[in-house]
Amino acid sequence: MKKIATALISVHDKTNLVDLAAFLSKKGVEIIASTPTCKMLDKNGVKAQDLATVTGHGETLDGSIEAMHPIIFGGVMALRRENSHTEQLKNIGGQHIDLVIANPAPFDAVTETGGSIDDSVSAADVATLSIIRAAARNFRDVAVLTNPAQYAEFMDEFTKTEGKPSVDFCRRLAVRAFELSASYDMDIYNNMNKELRRDEFLPRTLFLKYSKAMELRYGENPHQRAAFFREPDLYGVSLAEAEMHKGGSIPYNMAYDLNLALEIVMEFDKPAVAVVKQGVPLGVALEKDLVKAYLKARDVEPASAVGAVVAFNGQVEKRAAKEITATYNEAIIASRYTEGALELLRSAKKAANMRVLQIVGKKWTKQAGTLNLRSVLGGVLVQENDDLLLPEGAHLKVLSKRKPTRKQLADLILAWKVVKHVGSNAVVLAKDLQTIGTGANQINRMDAMRIAFEKAGDESVGCVMAFDTFIPMRNIIDEASRYGITAIIQPGGALRDDEIGMACDEHNIALGLTGMRHFKH
Repeated sequence: MKKIATALISVHDKTNLVDLAAFLSKKGVEIIASTPTCKMLDKNGVKAQDLATVTGHGETLDGSIEAMHPIIFGGVMALRRENSHTEQLKNIGGQHIDLVIANPAPFDAVTETGGSIDDSVSAADVATLSIIRAAARNFRDVAVLTNPAQYAEFMDEFTKTEGKPSVDFCRRLAVRAFELSASYDMDIYNNMNKELRRDEFLPRTLFLKYSKAMELRYGENPHQRAAFFREPDLYGVSLAEAEMHKGGSIPYNMAYDLNLALEIVMEFDKPAVAVVKQGVPLGVALEKDLVKAYLKARDVEPASAVGAVVAFNGQVEKRAAKEITATYNEAIIASRYTEGALELLRSAKKAANMRVLQIVGKKWTKQAGTLNLRSVLGGVLVQENDDLLLPEGAHLKVLSKRKPTRKQLADLILAWKVVKHVGSNAVVLAKDLQTIGTGANQINRMDAMRIAFEKAGDESVGCVMAFDTFIPMRNIIDEASRYGITAIIQPGGALRDDEIGMACDEHNIALGLTGMRHFKH
């Protein structure tokens, strides 16, 4: 592009603007600015022309459309390679504008102060967006800055090129400008649809907005590229908010397992540890002492736990770090670490390749109302996340004559919280606030239950058992009794619920119904 001679400034966010404007002024760039910005620059000793004066029409519509005047908008839109554009611009008293510095008022500013969505739409800064789009469209002749974070890089480029930024540089700026514009329009669309379609799950067209949080080492396999994108306005716990204390980039499968482990331990208010491998919770345990909780969770399946990921919902201390480094773990994640624990985790030989992550800067809570997406051929399946344990306002219904003891009830709740994170026809055995065996991803419940019993061995005696969906036949109860199960929790809703209850009574097993299934396909 030609040397930048004229700049237009119309910004809501004035961060670092004076420094940029002063730089441009020293380089001989003529500055045209909206009235409020012009006054601010004048107070700081930077010379600028008032936009209202340049157009000769004052602050039309409270200054909201000054930049839309043909003298200004045409100066941005005109193609330098088209002589006719230059002539037409001169005929209306305009000139080429080579640099646009603009950002709009946030769309949600009105709703944040108690206004309605309609009020917010009415206050949308469409004039600023229009000038941004025009500049981005003409990126071969115009540079456009839409974020104060770009100012330092721009000044470096200006200095390096003597005021003639490269086309590639301006193209990158244009991409960011269109990103801002698209995001703004998306916010308006999504928020208006919330008002218009309150009874519908999602609008007719689904626009999703995520920002890249990190590049992943690779996808499910090394030949697949992968990345992790974070939700906008994230306030809950997420890998996007994880600080890497040790280790390199993480692959897709590890990220999935870390997230699953986090989701499990976040189900509990008491200190909890979850050990996860290949999308399956190997062990989950609750203890006042997180060291004991870790040992119990790890030792559910000690051989399989080698190379697993581990999540803690509390602080990892040096004692826990010693136990962690006694076994090879792929990664651990926690809400806090002591300095002694971090030193040990960084220096231990067995932990040489282990990633150590910490959730920072956010309240320990799960973001509500998020969507679960799964890509399929030609589209995306979308559902709400499974955030509930029981139907709202409901309580566990005991169908059997035998009532669960307080201890059994605590184990049943643990098993129920874990089973919703286990795949297809899930079965979870628990005892003493610890999972004992897990069966997952099977075509029928009997197979899943037998896998869980096989993992539990003799420890199944005295266990409670959770099913993610209803029990269809009494033979499952007969089999459970044979392995020493004392209490069962399941959704209920089968045609034979009464028969299942009678079978539990025959075997003296307590049976609780939740009224809600947690099938995870």
